Amino acid sequence: MNVFQLFNLSFEALRERRLRTGLTTLMVVMGASLIVALNGTGNGFTNLVNTQFSSLGANILIVSPRGENIDIDTALANQIKKIEGVSDVILYFQQISAITIRGEAQTSIIIGTEQDKLPLLFPTMSFEEGTFVSDTDSVGIVLGNEVARSSDSAQTLMSLGQTVNVRYQTYEGQKIVTAQRSFVVRGVLKYLGSGIVPVDQMVFISTSAAKNLFKRGSNYDGLYVVTDSPDQNKAVLDTIRDRYGNDVVVFSPQQISDMIQQITSNIYLFINIVAMVSLLVASVGIITTLQTSVMERIKEIGLLKALGFNRTVILQLFLCEAMIIGMLGGTIGIFLGMGLSQAVSILLARTLNIDTMFGARSQFSLQLVPAFSPVFLFQTWVLCITLSMASGFYPSWRASRLDPVVALRNE
Repeated sequence: MNVFQLFNLSFEALRERRLRTGLTTLMVVMGASLIVALNGTGNGFTNLVNTQFSSLGANILIVSPRGENIDIDTALANQIKKIEGVSDVILYFQQISAITIRGEAQTSIIIGTEQDKLPLLFPTMSFEEGTFVSDTDSVGIVLGNEVARSSDSAQTLMSLGQTVNVRYQTYEGQKIVTAQRSFVVRGVLKYLGSGIVPVDQMVFISTSAAKNLFKRGSNYDGLYVVTDSPDQNKAVLDTIRDRYGNDVVVFSPQQISDMIQQITSNIYLFINIVAMVSLLVASVGIITTLQTSVMERIKEIGLLKALGFNRTVILQLFLCEAMIIGMLGGTIGIFLGMGLSQAVSILLARTLNIDTMFGARSQFSLQLVPAFSPVFLFQTWVLCITLSMASGFYPSWRASRLDPVVALRNE
């Protein structure tokens, strides 16, 4: 008996018991779809986290004051720059302000810093037009891509040389004071697609311009520490914390990324275990299905043996039934799992927003795109077939060992 005849006989036997075969196959489908959906969603989330943090260099630490016990100034920057493993220190001012462009007002984050060092912080930063503002330029401004565009279209509002108005409010005692100033556009950045660090919603001015506008003297809002390599991050971070204690807040974006991925990987591991349990339940169903099939077909098995079918052929016949259940369940489960993963990503994109640490206009929606590995999909398919055949081995072996005379006499 060739392979095609063997499969045909097995398929016909399963088709005669459609309901039982369908329910058993459904259990395999559920296990396979869960594994595939969780894997695709997990890969998509990992890619999302990596994308969100990729705009900020991996070898960056961000230091900000906690309370008023310490001043973030040039002296502190020089002290930190002497720490082993530190390549550079970049001081910055930061202020949420209203920016008016051609009569259209929007809220943005203004960063005042040495702009020639911005590529150290954002390696993928590039210009749609223009260039960075020099530190002696007190009127130049660089706009993030979304700031330079109209809120209701993709049309660019600004071009080089045009004027924008910056306005923010501050307190003098208990009195609210509004400060404003006009700047000339020196550059418009290309779209970065950032989320956690919203570069597209930021604008950049020189340090001298920020000092004049924000009136903070020599006290900065924070500083970026550029390490020699990401491997130095932890050592430098620990040194800063040991030296300045609770007076400063220090964190590494890469550390946050690693922590998020570790948490999510543990969650997905747990859920994958649940999915594997469902496959094991499916394997019990296969054992039950084939065992019942053997009990119902004892006389048929005896007739097959009387016609010359040996034990090996009988074993192969029932194992082939288990294989077909695994193949059908695995194939349907893989496609269903891919569909479920896509549905989850759409649901997340519609319902889940995240606020970043930078405040206004820094909320973004998760655009999670499931990612599937062909190798993993094939491995899942093979796993379904292997478990099905392993589950069907004992009923198949028992069928092959039946005595033909006893089988023929069975009622």
